[in-house]
Parts: sequence; C-alpha cells; structure tokens
Amino acid sequence: MLRKAFENVAPYLVNIGAVREFVDNNEGKDVEYIISELEKKISTEKGTLVTDYKILLNELKKMINTEL
Repeated sequence: MLRKAFENVAPYLVNIGAVREFVDNNEGKDVEYIISELEKKISTEKGTLVTDYKILLNELKKMINTEL
C-alpha cells in the first residue's frame, strides 16, 4: 500500500529521492508503524521535505479509509 501511495503522489513531490528511500526502507511493514515513522519525519525534517512527507501520509491515510 505504501508503494501505491508513493506512486500516486510522486508527481507532486520535490524531494522524490528521499521519499523513495523512505518507501524502499519501509515497504511491507505494518501500516501503523509506517504512519508513526512518517509523523516522526514530519516533526524532525525541514522545508519541502516536511511537505513531501505530509503529502505521502495524507495519501496513505486516504487509501486506508477507502479500503474500510
């Protein structure tokens, strides 16, 4: 699901390499864990990277809500 969320938002990301690395490192992990890690990144990173992680997190949450 994380990979699909990334693919959906990739055209809107500025720091696509950093976000892709996050996806590669966390793909297949528990969704709650991924959300927690994204929230940590959002609170610790700076600039456009924060926005990129927020975009990914919002897309992931949207996909989760759609599945329910």
